[in-house]
Amino acid sequence: MLGVLLTTAVLILIITNRHFNEQTKRYHEDILMKKEKAVLLSINYLLDSYPEVNEDNIVKVLETRILEINDIQKLSIVIYDLRGNQVLTTEARNPKYPVLPQNILDSLNKNDQYIEYGEDLDDERSYYASYNYIKDVTETKKLAIVALPYETNDVFLQEDMNTLIGSYGVAFVFIILLGAIMIYVVSKNTFNRLTSFADRIKETEVITNNLPILYDKDDEIKLLVDAYNEMLIKLKDQSELLADIERQEAWREFARQVAHEIKNPLTPMKLMIQNYMRKFETDDALLDERTKRTASILMQQIDTIESIADAFSDFAKMPSRKDELIDVVEITKNTLDIFNVPNITFTSSKPVIKMYFDKQYLNRIITNIVKNAFQAIPHTREPIILVDLSINRDKLVVIIEDNGKGISEEDKKEIFKPRFTTKSSGSGIGLSMVKKIIEDYDGEITFESTEDVGTKFIIHLPYNHE
Repeated sequence: MLGVLLTTAVLILIITNRHFNEQTKRYHEDILMKKEKAVLLSINYLLDSYPEVNEDNIVKVLETRILEINDIQKLSIVIYDLRGNQVLTTEARNPKYPVLPQNILDSLNKNDQYIEYGEDLDDERSYYASYNYIKDVTETKKLAIVALPYETNDVFLQEDMNTLIGSYGVAFVFIILLGAIMIYVVSKNTFNRLTSFADRIKETEVITNNLPILYDKDDEIKLLVDAYNEMLIKLKDQSELLADIERQEAWREFARQVAHEIKNPLTPMKLMIQNYMRKFETDDALLDERTKRTASILMQQIDTIESIADAFSDFAKMPSRKDELIDVVEITKNTLDIFNVPNITFTSSKPVIKMYFDKQYLNRIITNIVKNAFQAIPHTREPIILVDLSINRDKLVVIIEDNGKGISEEDKKEIFKPRFTTKSSGSGIGLSMVKKIIEDYDGEITFESTEDVGTKFIIHLPYNHE
């Protein structure tokens, strides 16, 4: 910006100087033309008194009055004959051309006039001259050549020029200083914003929750800030997705190890208890009772451990999908019949809904959600479970609703995460497994819940029936 200002100032000064010189040149030319016209009029007036004037006696006619014309016009006069030889002058010193150069004579022959433009004599003076023919009263016969040398004194014009340039200089110095201050302030402010922006970028991390930059000015930096804030949103989503994948992978590995560790001792424990029961059946009533009670308790605990191990194993290694054309209505009815309770109400918008799906996966989805629904209903309340199937455009919609205790606000964010459970005996992988199955089919599962009123799970699956 300073370079632009300085270049502008220099160019304006150069243009002003050239314009001033051109105006000065025109000013002196105008003066010379006026004086030439006045001299020629004076000579013509003089020649009117001498009707018999010719090129031989023109010098005698003029020499008596040439000094008078010189005094009146304040201008030196030089008379040349038609061949260019000097014959008369009012100058005390020798004129510039004792004999006119051929180029001047040629130009006079062609145009009847010749102007010799400014030639600098020194820093304050310039030289001009005009050349023209003196003609007889009829303006048809050329008698001689009149030259009017004109020396200018440009001191006062140069003073005006210096004053003007000085004023321009002061103005431009002020503009440049003001521009420099404004440029410094704007640049400093912009640099500070960019520095702050750069510091925020350096502080950006993948794991932590990065705060967006608040910027309310509408300028070029706002484009960077908006791009950075959009990047934070994408980074947060990708970080959560990555973290979720890492958690699931870690939990799968953990589940495989737990399943392996728990299942190993189950079979020998069962065999040992069974053998114990067979060997120690005696007639002792108390011993028999104690043995059976101990065995029964151990068997119950073993069955519990086995069910947990199976759940962990199922989550860690989901069976491969076997999509086939199934009747979703029939599979859902069969799954609900397993519960064998009158508290489940099943409805469907169509009696038959055919689509390609893995029936074992559908069974797991319905079983897990309905089982959780029953477990969420307090013992003091009559259970009401509603299951509904419908087709909405290109989606199969499954709604499972209960009248349980609902999900608290703090638990809503955790409900689909592995190992999260609100029950003391649950494994915490049922709903996460359901969510994984649905997302594998590019579906979506959401829920609506009100504490102490109930929960509604809504599942959308692509209706693939071709």
